[in-house]
Amino acid sequence: VRPVEPGKVRYVPRRENVLPLEVPVELATNKEDLARERELKRQKTESGESGERQGDDDAASEPTRPIVPFDACLSAFAADETVDDFYSTALGRKGVAAKRARLKTMPPILAVQVRRYYVAEDWTPKKLDVLVPMPETVDVESVRGTGLAPGEEELPPADADEGGGGGGGSGSGAGGEPQAPVEPDASIVAQLVSMGFSENGSKRAALATGNSSAEGAAEWVFAHMEDPDFNDPPTIPAIPGGQSGADASPDPANVAMLASMGFAENHATAALTACDGNIERAADWLFSRADDLDAAVAEVNAAVAGHRSATSAPGGAESNGECEDGPGRYELFGVVSHMGGNTACGHYVAHVKIEGQWHIFNDRKVAISQKPPLELGYLYFYRRSA
Repeated sequence: VRPVEPGKVRYVPRRENVLPLEVPVELATNKEDLARERELKRQKTESGESGERQGDDDAASEPTRPIVPFDACLSAFAADETVDDFYSTALGRKGVAAKRARLKTMPPILAVQVRRYYVAEDWTPKKLDVLVPMPETVDVESVRGTGLAPGEEELPPADADEGGGGGGGSGSGAGGEPQAPVEPDASIVAQLVSMGFSENGSKRAALATGNSSAEGAAEWVFAHMEDPDFNDPPTIPAIPGGQSGADASPDPANVAMLASMGFAENHATAALTACDGNIERAADWLFSRADDLDAAVAEVNAAVAGHRSATSAPGGAESNGECEDGPGRYELFGVVSHMGGNTACGHYVAHVKIEGQWHIFNDRKVAISQKPPLELGYLYFYRRSA
């Protein structure tokens, strides 16, 4: 983030499991063809051709789809974004800043998400009907972050008691940025649920976007709806200064309450640990995992043990959570594509390159694919080049 004052910056690292790429349709390489097709449709409408003849013509020809190259999507990801209400700790007030995303590390497997899904003005989920030809080899070193550059200076940290008069607000934390909300906004959750998404997934979206807006939460949903834990009860962020998760001991009264419902004490303890002590979410957690509760509890206990081991080791948890880095040159080996008009219908299939040959995986059917749809994918998986 680069505020208006020259040379002042703030670097904020964030872990991601995919490289999300927006599709800038306005940068399509076949805009002339699209304009010509629109003009032909307009002329047909004005000429009053019979519906039967017009329908035959439309059925005989496939509509022209915008073609947006991968480089345009990557450039859009790396472009500066204007932030209007950024609180500058150097100026002590809010102002305009430029926000820029870069990759701090290059993983051995790079998952690229082409964000085809969006929310229309009427709050209905839609899918971009656009072609994004993805190359089988890519080099993303151009978006690698280099850290603090010569001439740049980190913004000073915010005082712990700042907030009231400093422009950060009473809900601000380090750097003047608002802390994560403790509870998801009910109105945002209700709007997402009305669109057909699960309540837990809607709550996760509201929390992840800081209760900013229903539109922002919906965009988060489309980016994360395939996450394995999307429909799990969300982990409510703890109030600063308190304890949660692996660092907290569940309230014995809550453990006893869940035990009175027929759950074993160790199951109740694990559920409360996973849900930060919230008894309602813990009960939901237990019931939703009733088919294999022992395995779920074992997973929570292993995570707790790993957390304690990491935080007690020299250097703490961060030193044990370093991301693997290497050259940013990759080869495509997997594609997941969606067949359907929107998120409410359709079917997902996968194409995987095995020993130089593409194969299609469609439910239980596996066959050689002569021409995989590299321009229609939703998720692309790249392996670092040798």
